[in-house]
Amino acid sequence: MTVINPGSLGTLGIFVSAEITADGTAQETAHSLGRVPSVVIVSIVDITDGDKVTEGSHDATNCITTVTTGAKYKIIAM
Repeated sequence: MTVINPGSLGTLGIFVSAEITADGTAQETAHSLGRVPSVVIVSIVDITDGDKVTEGSHDATNCITTVTTGAKYKIIAM
């Protein structure tokens, strides 16, 4: 997992996860931002017809998402 702090964004901070394979349950992905992210993007890397994403309540430690079993995705949080 990578935290990027681009100069143009100052202290905002952006987290980009490694590729995650969904298991169909609410999965927690540690984001290391140290605060609740104001924007979370779930990017499906390997999409098939019918894949579904449901966001949970993100917190200062984790992004929580439920994605169709077997789908591959990344979390982008800022």
